Amino acid sequence: MNDIKFNCPSCKQSLEAPAELAGQLTDCPTCNNAIEIPLAVQQRLVSVPPAQPTPIAAAPSHIPVASVQPKRERRHSVFYYVFWGTLSLVGTVAILFVGFLFLSAFGVGFFRAVKTNPTKAVDTTSPPVRITTSPPVRMLPVLTEAEKQEAQTLLHVLNSKKDDIEGITWYSPEDGYKSAVYFYIGKKEVGEPWLRWKIRYYGDDWLFIRRYRIKLDDAEAVSLVPTKDLKRDTGSGSVWETFDESASSHTHLINQMLSSRSVYLRMEGTEGVRDLNLDLGQMRDVLLVYRYLGGEWPAD
Repeated sequence: MNDIKFNCPSCKQSLEAPAELAGQLTDCPTCNNAIEIPLAVQQRLVSVPPAQPTPIAAAPSHIPVASVQPKRERRHSVFYYVFWGTLSLVGTVAILFVGFLFLSAFGVGFFRAVKTNPTKAVDTTSPPVRITTSPPVRMLPVLTEAEKQEAQTLLHVLNSKKDDIEGITWYSPEDGYKSAVYFYIGKKEVGEPWLRWKIRYYGDDWLFIRRYRIKLDDAEAVSLVPTKDLKRDTGSGSVWETFDESASSHTHLINQMLSSRSVYLRMEGTEGVRDLNLDLGQMRDVLLVYRYLGGEWPAD
């Protein structure tokens, strides 16, 4: 029977093999790649130049492959598939088990923390914090009937001005054309009133006030520093420098002032100073009217 002549599909080497090997697998003697020997009816010799520019020097024009045993199709035994299938299954189960333990521990810790304190995580590394409560602020007692009558009379003495746009009525003891320290009241038709504290300098020259010094009776003077810039105006050759803040921001100092016999205030500026003797009676009267209108004031 004639030999089958053919070319290697990989390296294009011309090969020949016995006809009885047609259709079987073998290895190419040149490139060692698996090839299938073609059927005898399909045999043909195709001269194709080698893929590499330099030909294989030792290779003859035709290499007999009759002595080469047919290469059988590689198949694994049943043990191979059972072993690796079992190993993969064990590995998957182990991974799932570890993940389950991790998620279980995390879930238990999370729900325990939520149950212990639903609004705040518990920090077990820091020492416990002692919980303290501040005593409630004690307010001045309710006005007596005599105080109400006095406050009603004082209310008509104060200057009142209605702001129709904002719906506020202002009650003040001053007209604004002299240096003074006083309280004034703002009140809407509905709601509690509010009390403000004004310290006004009025003069011919600027002081450019930076702070105030307040002396209560024989005690040492204390400093009052404005929490915001003073309002400065000028007109007709005169100047105003005005401190105007909520009285509730200075309750302790105000109570000390109102409980003193005499209070002196110094306005200290970069261009000079100005001293005032405070009218404590007037300030107490305005505070009484404020309480009469529904305002509350803390007692030291």
